[in-house]
Parts: sequence; structure tokens; C-alpha cells
Amino acid sequence: MASVVTAVFNYVATALFGSAAVTAGLTVAQTVIAGVITGGIAIGTARAFGSFLKPDIPGIGPNPGTRIQLAPDTGNRIQVIYGDVLTSGPICDAAISNQNETMHFFIVLGEKTDSGTFSLGAQGIRFGDKKLNFGSGASAHIVQSVYDANGTTENNWNGKIRVRIYAGGTASSNQIFPSGVTPVDATTMMPHWTSTATYKATDLVFAMVELDYDAEQGLTNMDAMTFNIVNSLNSPGNVMIDYMTNDRYGAGIPTSLIDVDSFEGAGNSSVGGYADEFVTYTPYGGGSSTVQRYQINGTLSTATDVATNMDKLMMACGSYLLFDGKQGKYKGIPNKVYPDQANCFVANDDNIISSLKVQNTDLYQMYNQVEIEYYDKTRRDQRNSILLETPAGDRNTGEPDNKLSYSIDMINNKVHAEILGNIDLNQTRLDKVVQFTGDHSFIQVDVGDVIKLTNSMYGFTDKLFRVMRIKEKETEDGSLTCEIIALEYSDDVYTGLTTQEDPPFANIGLPRIPTISSIPIPGVFDGSYGNLSLNSAKFGNVIPNETMKVFGAGAQLENAGLSNTTMSSGTTYEDLITPEVYDISGVDIGDYTFTGVGNLGGVLPVGGYDTAFRNNVTIQFANATHSSNQNIGGGGVSFTNIDGAPPQLTDTKKVSLDPTSYSLPADMKPITATARLQGYSTLDDDTANGYPRSIGNMAYEMKRITKGEK
Repeated sequence: MASVVTAVFNYVATALFGSAAVTAGLTVAQTVIAGVITGGIAIGTARAFGSFLKPDIPGIGPNPGTRIQLAPDTGNRIQVIYGDVLTSGPICDAAISNQNETMHFFIVLGEKTDSGTFSLGAQGIRFGDKKLNFGSGASAHIVQSVYDANGTTENNWNGKIRVRIYAGGTASSNQIFPSGVTPVDATTMMPHWTSTATYKATDLVFAMVELDYDAEQGLTNMDAMTFNIVNSLNSPGNVMIDYMTNDRYGAGIPTSLIDVDSFEGAGNSSVGGYADEFVTYTPYGGGSSTVQRYQINGTLSTATDVATNMDKLMMACGSYLLFDGKQGKYKGIPNKVYPDQANCFVANDDNIISSLKVQNTDLYQMYNQVEIEYYDKTRRDQRNSILLETPAGDRNTGEPDNKLSYSIDMINNKVHAEILGNIDLNQTRLDKVVQFTGDHSFIQVDVGDVIKLTNSMYGFTDKLFRVMRIKEKETEDGSLTCEIIALEYSDDVYTGLTTQEDPPFANIGLPRIPTISSIPIPGVFDGSYGNLSLNSAKFGNVIPNETMKVFGAGAQLENAGLSNTTMSSGTTYEDLITPEVYDISGVDIGDYTFTGVGNLGGVLPVGGYDTAFRNNVTIQFANATHSSNQNIGGGGVSFTNIDGAPPQLTDTKKVSLDPTSYSLPADMKPITATARLQGYSTLDDDTANGYPRSIGNMAYEMKRITKGEK
């Protein structure tokens, strides 16, 4: 009979070492042990290495299916919203009417989940950095004023923007904003949508936006709009069942293959029951308050595989997802204090039939700092981070600083981030991992159970270990055995967790010089400043270009968020982006810094890999009769036979815009700059599983700082 794996975190091997791990001779048991030692039971290998292997993680590159507003593109994906989020989505249709004066937009915000109700949250709707204030009654969908980044109210957009939001379809009964007023069909807000029957938008959450063109007031196109969408479905157990069972946006797993009680059952033995318990925290102003232990507040991209998305959900509620071979069902286990420890299964010389292997974390690899990045609701869902540290008195002698950094996508407040981070930090201090083979009596043990281990050689007497992996085998004589991998356990990992709320945050946007068109600001930019003679010209509060130039050139050209996911394998440089041409006529003459950056994506191949990255810029000079192109290239960074994650790919060059530097006539001036990013990679491509060979999150910038330059 073939060996039967009853329960195993089967993502560990590929998440830690890539799909080539097995062919490289690394056993599953070795990768599990390596993952346990590296990250602990609550961390998981994806947290330590995911940013390298998964290019769609925030900070690595644009994701076509979550959070950001995207232009129409058939490659865009629709996200899934759980809980309270500030988000946008792809523009899927647009039109112009009213003699080219009114623009109409259909923005898809997400999938409508099978359960849960949708509404607009307290943070409302924003157009760029301005919060939109709406009217009431029949005008409840019409913007009356805006609240800008300076904290002031303006009414110059009164009546020029109209918004309605729907969940489930275009029929008026699906309108969720504005609420409490007579709804209308969404088709009334798009000129070519002739009927609800034809344009249904079934099972979508979406916004219909009308924008009246007004160049004088800055309404010339669709700025990035964000919406505070609230899905009442936020309890981790219910969210997991919804996502696992849905066949439209989720995993499509039949409920017959799911231990539903382990997710939604009563009591704290289920994922949802434990997460829904209230815990105490300290508010910013002092005192004491309570909040649910865990909540799901975030978006899942349908461009990401469902296994990764389920891992994100379980990570956000401190739980584990496994397939229980005994039941033949998927099961959720909350990571918490283990109950009834007095009756734990006992492992000793009577039922252990192999040698006992004990592995400890090296002093220089033990984590004593955890940095967590998360979406922060108090900062309009901008990315924030917290740093948790092991007290100096709890460190080992000579232990150096060692920080673990990772991101949790499905939470949006500091209290939840601190709870999860403190558990991870405490767990990493327990560094013993044991491996042994037990007799048939271990069949009654499940992954997640805590056992008592006694072994005189290592001085263990009823020492507690949590089971991470069980593998059943049948020996040649027909008897059953169980291979066990377990991690040291202590109640202290889960107790004494104190959290404190961050202070409130005011404005995210940068303040701007106010526009006072009728009252000029006299004398502000007249006269001299230091050794600078400033141009006295001024128009209201607008500073002319010739005045601004003396302060410094700043960024002359830049682009960011670029990605190439179709790279061929090899060691020959190829263009990573389409060369971009910029008009730089009139630019200041001098030396500029041209910098390009990028991050690798893909899967580690057997035997290492090669990669390289460089930037390249071509400057066109011209006078009345001649032109000349000067290419500034070469250099860059290259890595050969790398067997781990490389540093960020960066190339910086000095670019002169002085024609005499290239032996050209002094009367020739720079006219255009053509920017290129080039590179190669021999990482393995695994596009099918979401790990394409790529260089993502690319950006470049050419700038000159006139003060203090050399």
C-alpha cells in the first residue's frame, strides 16, 4: 500500500525553495523542518520569502486585480472585498455625452459575495486627494462641495460630479449609495446602456460616475477615485467558508469536503469562534476598550491562485488550513493556547520506534524583531508598519539583531497587527524542532495537536510540542507507523499580549499653496534671497518657471510601476520596457543623475541562476542645422550563479546635458531623452502558478539637484 499523507502543510516546499526543490534532492521533510525553524508555526515560509517569489505582493509591482484604479484593459481582474476597505477598481466602460461636456464612467469595485451586505463606509468617496461631500434628498448623489488636503471646504465643484454605487446588478433595487432616497437603474447614467436587461452587471459591486468637463476648475479627466466599501462579511470563519465554496471568485470546494464546524462552529475551538472573541487593548487616549480578536478587512485578487489567497486569509486570523485525511476534508485550526493539556497524547520510548532528532535555531538566525506591514484604516488604508522587539533581558548572550519583515494583506488596524506579530515573535524564541517515527498509536494524533514528549537523553519530561506534520506509512511486515515533526510549545506564546492604538492621523495628502485668484500675494517673491536675484514677475499666487528654476531643477523625467512578465531565459540583454521618449528642450544644462531600479520574480532553478540589469539613455542634441544622438549606456549590475534571493537591481549613471562633453558645438541644445531599462534572467518561469520569470516594480528617474552637487 502506498504511503498516505494524512495532514501536511503542502505549500512549504514550493513556497520556500520553488518547484525545483524535489529535483534538487531536498526532501519534503527537510523543507518542512527548514520552514519551521526559519519562521515558526505561525509565520509560515511565505512571510519570509514571499516578496521574492510572488511578484504580485504589494511593493513588488502593480496588481491587476486589487485596490488601485486601472484604465480599461482586458487583462484586468475583479477583486473580492471582505470587511471595511478603501479601494477602487478597473474602469470597464466610459462614454461622452452632452456635446462632449459630460464624461460617464463604469468602475467595477469588486465581486458581490454570496453572503454579506454592502454599504458605503464613513470615509466616503474621494476624487484624488479630495473627499466628496454630497447633497441630500433628490440631490444625495450630487457633489455639493469637497474637503481638500488642506482641511478646507471648497464648493467650486458643486453639481459637477454625480455618483451612485450598486451591489449585485444594474437594477434600482441594487443601489447602495445614496441610501434612503429613491433609487434609479444604473443604466440611466451611461448613454449607450439601453436597458437593464442588456446591461446587467450581475454579481458585481460597481460605481457609476458622471463628470462635467470644467477646465477652469480642474475637471478635465477622471482622477483616481477611491471608495470606502464595507462588506458586513468580515468574521474569519465565515469569510473562509464563503471563499472556499464559491465557484465564481473562490476555490469552488464542495461543502462535503470541508469541516465546516472547524471554521464556523460554536466556541473558541473553531477559527471563527476564536477570532470573534473580544480582546482588550489600550486606546490612544488611554483607558481600556475591546475589539474582536481578528477581523478580515481587505481585498483578494482573482489574479492570484486560490491557495495563496486562502493562505492570506488564514494568516490574518492566526490560523492554519490543512487537509485532514482521516475525515477527507479541509480543516481550520486556530493558533491558540492548547486546551486540556493534562490529557495530551504522551510520546516516549514505549511508542517511539526510531531515533529522536532535535534541531535548534542557530543563535545568529533567531529572530528578535518582527516588522509587519499592513493597510492602516486610520491612514485611509495606506500602508503602515509596526516594529516589535524582544526585550533585551530575554535575549541570549551575544545575540545580534535579526529582523523578520513581512506583510499581512487582509487586516487594516494596528491592534490586529500587534496581536499577530507578538505571537510570531514569541514563537520564534522557542527554537526546538523534533523529528521521529512512532508506532500505530500516533494515528490518533492530528496536526495542530500538542503532545507530551519524554526522552532521558535530551532531558525531556512531558515537554510540550505542537505537531506540525504527520505522515502515515506501512512497513514491509504490514504494520503502520507515523513520521512526526513537531515544534516546541508554550502557553507564554499567546498570553500577556498588550496592544495600543495609534494616534489619529490627519491629512494624507500634501498641503498645497491656496488658490486666491482675485487677491495677488504682494512681494512674496520680489527682491533677493541670499545671493539669488529673483524675478519679480508674479500672477496671483503662481510662481513663474523662470523664478522656480533658480531653486533647482528637481526631477526632469521619471516613470514607475513598470513590469515585464514575458522575459525569455538567457544571458543576453533585452529591453524590459518600450523605450520612452521625453521632450527636454529648454532644460538646464549640467550633470544629471539617471537611476533605474527593479525586482526579480520567478522560481529558483536547480544549480543557481544568472541575472543582470542596467539603464540606458540616449540624448538628442540639435542646433539650427544639425542633430546628434549620444547614447549613455553600459555599466549596470550582474549576478552569476546565484542560489538565493538577490538584492534589489539598481543602476545609476551620471548623464551630462552639456554638448561640449561630447565634442559637439556649444550652440547645440538637448532636445529629447530616450529612456530604456534592459536586463536578463535565467530564473525558472512558473506563470501557471503565478510566478512568471519577470523583473517588476521597475522605475527610473533622471534628476539634477543644483544645491551641493559635485
